[in-house]
Amino acid sequence: MSAVTEDKVDRKEGKRFKLVVRSAEEAVRVIREKLGEDARVLSVKQVGGEGLKRFISSPKLEVIAEVPSPDQQRDDANALTNASVEEAPSEAAEVGQAEAPAPPVIEEKPDGDAATPSEGQDGVGSAGETARILSKAGFDPALLSEIQSWADWSKINELPLADGLKEITIGLSDRFRSTHLVPTTDKIALLGAPGVGKTTTLCKFLAHEVFMNKRTPHVLKVENGIPNPDDALRIFCEVVGVTLFREAGNLPEIGESSPLYLDFPGLSLSHVDDWVETKETLDQLDVRTRVLVLNGAYDRQVLLKNISSGKHLGATHVAFTHFDELSNSTKLWPIILHSGLSPMCICNGQNVTGDFTTSVLNQMIARTFPEELYSRGFASYRRA
Repeated sequence: MSAVTEDKVDRKEGKRFKLVVRSAEEAVRVIREKLGEDARVLSVKQVGGEGLKRFISSPKLEVIAEVPSPDQQRDDANALTNASVEEAPSEAAEVGQAEAPAPPVIEEKPDGDAATPSEGQDGVGSAGETARILSKAGFDPALLSEIQSWADWSKINELPLADGLKEITIGLSDRFRSTHLVPTTDKIALLGAPGVGKTTTLCKFLAHEVFMNKRTPHVLKVENGIPNPDDALRIFCEVVGVTLFREAGNLPEIGESSPLYLDFPGLSLSHVDDWVETKETLDQLDVRTRVLVLNGAYDRQVLLKNISSGKHLGATHVAFTHFDELSNSTKLWPIILHSGLSPMCICNGQNVTGDFTTSVLNQMIARTFPEELYSRGFASYRRA
């Protein structure tokens, strides 16, 4: 097979070409510009990629395209894929970590040498494969079971993989938006077990309030009979110009422009009394926004136990930390959709001023379906 440059593509009818591109959108553009509007896609195969990216998004795509002869029928098969479904031992890569591939290369394919969607027993482009591919890609069993209970699942499962993934994305987004979101008040308490990252999350909130919202927050350090040192938090507050209080009686007026954040000590799951006492303190201080901070990398059962304890003290919101350490973010979907707690933010890393977002839905979609659905561009190309 001889490679040719984009500017020297021979559009002779019946010729087949192989393109190696960064994305589906790039492939569509190159095909239309270099091979013409009549060119059709015969197959798509992802090259490389790890974890979930291996199935729904890849740093590189190998596309086989053909310039048809006048008597060749142009059907709707020009977007079928031929991605491998071999399990990769490594975890799903972070978005943006993959090395950017070289500019698109177009190679002429000898007649009859193009890969077709039917080649191989592991092809994933056919209808009815969606559930199997998601399971093989590591989708959380509880989430997959829930998706299969949707009223339109039978229809989704009969769609080509790319279209099925798109419908699942829409379904998850719609269900997220339909959950009851509780608005925050001017008193916000961060609560949770030791080591989940409450203080780091609090610092991220304070930085967001000061630098993004242009507000002047205050912090109250609460002990409740449990040692709660303030060295690191005190230094951070001094840097960003936030006042740290140790006694509730010394607090200034709290309002929309000057909210109060409360930092409680870590609450052990084995000490129920600590949770009960914390609820009493929250009630006395009239704190209505109670954010349960969860380490997203923890096991599901540990997360559920934290949520159960959090509900006993009247938790209203949930914040996820260590999101960058998750090997499988799909396990968080059932918690987000059914815990009854309003998702407030997602945090990555230990940097007190870095990687903090309140756009929970966007972050979850981006992590569940990394980058873009690899066939979105081809779906548009097929409809064109």
